[in-house]
Amino acid sequence: MPPATRARTQAVEAGWVIDASVTMPWFFPDEASAFTERLLDQLGEQPIWAPALWVLECTNVLQHAQRGGLIAAARRVEIASELSALPVRIDTEHLDFVELDRLASAHGLSAYDAAYLELALRKSLTLVSLDQRLLAAAHSLGHPSLNA
Repeated sequence: MPPATRARTQAVEAGWVIDASVTMPWFFPDEASAFTERLLDQLGEQPIWAPALWVLECTNVLQHAQRGGLIAAARRVEIASELSALPVRIDTEHLDFVELDRLASAHGLSAYDAAYLELALRKSLTLVSLDQRLLAAAHSLGHPSLNA
């Protein structure tokens, strides 16, 4: 069942911030794990948030997958459509340069990963990622996270 269909069958309760590291394995079975599959099954149970950067990261993965011969163009278009149908709320708040810089510097993160952390902190949402450095940053701040 496509991810968007699974999500529509669930009820909404709390909230998560997801990154591309947990999203893209839903579309590439060889990268899926029990953890990412559980997340997919729970999709509609939580409001899901991501910074606008998430759209760029997921699109970039699709472009690289096609260029690398992992997927055909038709499958790339299909996955892009499925990603668009996911119940992910894209954050439209203005990003604060100073706060992103502070988080990135304090925790050794890229600015991109700092954007996920900043969103999770600002909205008091659980951070969901497979990125160990990003998870360690959340942990060091006492912020809730989910990982494999």
